[in-house]
This record gives sequence, C-alpha cells and structure tokens, in this order.
Amino acid sequence: MNVFDSFPTAFWAKHSAQAVAVVLDNPENDSDRSLSSNLSNIPTQINWQQWNLLTEQAVDFLKNFAISEDVQSLAPLIAYQGQNRLYALLCYCAAIAMGAKILILNPALKPEQYQQILKDNAVDCTIGDNDFAKFFNQVQMDQPLLSELEHLDFNQPATLTLTSGSSGKPKAVVHSIQNHLDNAQGVCEYLGFNQSNSWLLNLPLFHVSGQGIVWRWLATGATLYLNDDKQTQWQTLAKVSHASLVPTQLQRYLAQLDSDQQVEQHILLGGAFIPPELIQQAQQYGITTYAGYGMTEMASTICAIKNELDNVGFPLKHREIRIEQDEIWVRGAGLGLGYWNSGNIQSLTNEQGWLATKDRGEWTADGKLKVVGRLDNMFISGGENIQPEDIESELYRSNLIRTVFVVPVLDVEFGERPVALVEFVEQFSLQAVNLLQSFANQHLEKFKQPIQYLCLESAILELGLQGQGIKISRKQLQNYVRQLL
Repeated sequence: MNVFDSFPTAFWAKHSAQAVAVVLDNPENDSDRSLSSNLSNIPTQINWQQWNLLTEQAVDFLKNFAISEDVQSLAPLIAYQGQNRLYALLCYCAAIAMGAKILILNPALKPEQYQQILKDNAVDCTIGDNDFAKFFNQVQMDQPLLSELEHLDFNQPATLTLTSGSSGKPKAVVHSIQNHLDNAQGVCEYLGFNQSNSWLLNLPLFHVSGQGIVWRWLATGATLYLNDDKQTQWQTLAKVSHASLVPTQLQRYLAQLDSDQQVEQHILLGGAFIPPELIQQAQQYGITTYAGYGMTEMASTICAIKNELDNVGFPLKHREIRIEQDEIWVRGAGLGLGYWNSGNIQSLTNEQGWLATKDRGEWTADGKLKVVGRLDNMFISGGENIQPEDIESELYRSNLIRTVFVVPVLDVEFGERPVALVEFVEQFSLQAVNLLQSFANQHLEKFKQPIQYLCLESAILELGLQGQGIKISRKQLQNYVRQLL
C-alpha cells in the first residue's frame, strides 16, 4: 500500500499524471449535463493530473463559498446533497483535501428530515448540485496546477456518514483519512485491486459502501467509472474489473449479458441473502463473487469470502472479530473515531475496546464467520425465539422471490407472529403467494411460517422509501404492517 505525503489526488498527479483517474461513461446523459452548460470542456477520460487540477480548483471554490456563507470555522462541516455523481465525488475530494469535514446526504430525504440532520450535527454550510454547476462554469482545464494541496493530518476528522437509523434516528460516524485508507488496504489486497484495475461508482456516497469504493480508488490510483444513467449503467458495469452490488443487482446484470459472454470480473456482494445458483451462474460468465460483511462504523468491509455464500469468511487485514454471548464484536482497520454529537466525538467502543455490533454471529467448523442476523430483530412468538433472517434465508431458496423482509405483528395468543413483505421474481399475485406459502409449509417449522404475505413494492411506495439507499428500514416496514393489519 502506498504511503502518502499529501492528499491522494496530488500524490497520483505527481507519480502517475497521465494515468486515467475517472471515466465519465455517459457524457451526453441529461443527468450529467443538464445542470451546467460548460461540462463540454470536461474530457470523458480524466487523468490524475486533470483530476487533481479539478480538486484544487474545487478547494478554492469551497473556500470562497464558505466565506460567502459567513462560515467562521477553519475546518467547517460541509453537507452536500444532490443527484449528480460527478459533482458529489468532486465535492467529497475537495472538502477533505482542504481540511474540512464532509457529510453527504441522501437526496431523497424529506425537508423536515434534512433540516433535523443539519441541526443535530451542527452543519456549518450546505451545498448542492446547483452550486457545483456554477463551479463547472468557471473550470479551466488548461490552467497549470495552482499549488500543492495543503498538508493534511490524516488522523483528524474528515468524513461524517449517517448510519441507517434502523433502531432510531441516524447517528453520524466520524472517520479520518487514515481510517478509510486502512479499510481500503485489506479490501484491495483480498480482491486483487490495483492501479491497473477499475471500479464502478454505482453506490451512493451517502452510504459507507459508496465511500469504500472511492477510497480503494484513491489508495491505488486505479480508474473510477461514473454513469448516472440507469438505462446504460449495465453496459458500463461490463467494462470494469471490479464492482460492488447487492444480489438483486447482480441478477439483473447477468440477465443483460449474452449467454456466451466472458467478463472476467470481481464483484463484492452484500446487503442481502445470496442465492446459491446466483454464484454458480456468475462463475459461468467468468465472474468471481465475494460475500462481504461490513458496517458504517468500520468504514465498510470487515470480512469477505470468495465464491461462497453460507459465511463471510475471515477478517481482512488488520481487523479482529470476537463473539460474546452470540454478539459480533469488531475492532481494527477502519474503525471510526466515534459518533459525532454537535462537534463532540463519542467513543464507538465498549470498556473492553471493542465495537459491539448488535449483529448475531457464530463460527463455522473451519473458523469462518457466519452472520445470523440482527440481535434487535429477534422476537418471541409463543415462547419461541424467531430470527427474521432465518425465515428470509429459507424463503429465498424457493427461487420465487427477489427480496423479502419478515417483521413481527402483535398477536393476542402468541405475542407476536411473523409477516412477510415480498417482491416476487414475477408480478405479485395470489398464485405467487400460494406457491410461496406452500414452500414455507414444507420447509419451515410451524411457528416460523408467516401468517400473511404482503407486497413489498406497495409498502415501499406507501412509505416513500424509493431511492432511500441500500438498506430499507425494518422499523418502518414493521410500523407499516402493524397499521395495515
């Protein structure tokens, strides 16, 4: 792993100036071009010297923006909210390079959620796509480098990332540059990602998995592909050596490939149950898959395993795991500085120096980690402990569904009973429900069988959760079901 004496963009501009840093793979798409009339002077392939030039100019732009907003702090907390991936990436790099702190926000947040987050985290200034459109109107790609970026303390707070907030309002996890680089090192080594490779930035920067991609790119000086057009993103995906996907995305990607096509890619999977046949199908196309386990507090991936699915393997480089009373504890590379509390940082770790994850886990016979589910998802039905993830894993084996969430609903006799919210491979229908129910009757104990099957797409639409990120809140789904039933 490289030892940086400056922000990584400046390092690569010095050592690999002409190597391709960023590829804009849909230059004519409205989502990239509509906010600025002058993006035409930005090349579709940007080398490291050019990307560092853009970063330096964006640093000056952010400094002037902060002055115009009457920000007094020398290391302000900047919140960015927008749809354009190029703008968000450049703002992310520039804010960190100037010594500020950056908080990327989900563009789908409701106004009241947005305002509450700004208040809770004492944000100094906010910036968005329209502001960065003005920046691109004044970019000069033929300008010589302004100066070397300011010296940075790699151990100071650099990023704030909101947790999913599944058990309450989201908390902001603080990471330093070094935290992110330490996490990236283990992932890059295990997945064989180096300067000659490329990764698609298809995950949002408001989620730690999207930031993980950025830091692997910055750590290695590799190439980052950007494409905001959902219609052509599959074609872009076929061009890169590495990608991060959830199983549903991989299913849809494989459906786009020709039956005899070989793509020789490495794909890191996470976020949901991985069907066994999906791994086998991917291998037929030359794709190596990795089942990963990670979390916001650890700056992304903690464990990964190649071409397996019933476990998440061993801890990656410089990570440690132990299991205490069925709970997974972690520490090591990537562990954040703490939770942000209006300028104060609260420790992530317990008295023993470990992060207690609230994830339930166990070791396999050969010493690999198996993540069973969330401890706070467990509920009791008729005296029996039910882990919803156990039911979900079994239902996935029916090959009838794309996504399923099992949540408890109150029951006078049993206390709570399981209900399944389902997205079927085919359209939601009574026939599809009957087939899945028949499968459940054959493969699940009586107390684990869902008492009702509801349409997940309808719940997401009703709750306004479209585009809310990689994770869907179980708490919101549970409240939806309880109100509905």
